[in-house]
This record gives sequence, structure tokens and C-alpha cells, in this order.
Amino acid sequence: MAFGRKSHDGPLPFVRHRPTTNPILPVADMGEAIGFYERLGFSVHAYDPGYAWVKHCGWEWCHLRAVESVAGNEASAYFHVDDAAAWRAGFTTACAGEIELGELADMPWGKREFSFVDPAGNLIRLGSPV
Repeated sequence: MAFGRKSHDGPLPFVRHRPTTNPILPVADMGEAIGFYERLGFSVHAYDPGYAWVKHCGWEWCHLRAVESVAGNEASAYFHVDDAAAWRAGFTTACAGEIELGELADMPWGKREFSFVDPAGNLIRLGSPV
């Protein structure tokens, strides 16, 4: 489906704007997860001991949900950003090298992206148009 399309086929409703989604990432240690995302520069707002929102500039980026174990965790999220290089530089400054960030790379699908893995094993990728 092309962007700006005025009609659609099928039973689902037409969507005028890019949908906003917030992945819910499993974490075994909520305190550790909150500290990790705060070191990256996000603000984290705990709803209760088992659930929290990861935010920046007033926007929710993802949610954290406490689980008993993250063994075998393969959860991931992709954050679409305007400038992946600026985000990587911001993370590098915020965490002072305490968190391992993947290298920034131009991908064949037209995105410039990098990634990191949080303490629960959640893979987070950030990408912007090349």
C-alpha cells in the first residue's frame, strides 16, 4: 500500500496516518530495566511494580512488563526516528559508554540504523531514512 492512498481493499478500516504502536517488552527485573532506559536518556514512568512506560518528549516509545523469567526472550522493537546518527550520539553521551550500542549502518532497505540489547534481552533497533 502506497503512502497517501485514498482507498483500500478488504475488511479492515482505512488508516489515514501512520499508526503508532507501543511494543510491550518483557523484563525480569523492573528496577534494572528502568535504570537502563533512564541511563539512555528516556524517562520511565512506573504504573505499578509490574508495568512501566518508557517516554521521551512526552511520547511513549515502549512499555515494560514484569515477567518471572526472560529465558529465551526474543522480543524486539523498531523505533522509527528522524536521524539515527543523532540518536546514537545522544545515547553515547547519556550512557557514557556503559551500554553497548551497535554500529550505525546503511541498510539495503533504505534505512540507516543501529541497535542495542537491554538487560532482559530485548533487541531495540532505531532507524531513519538514508
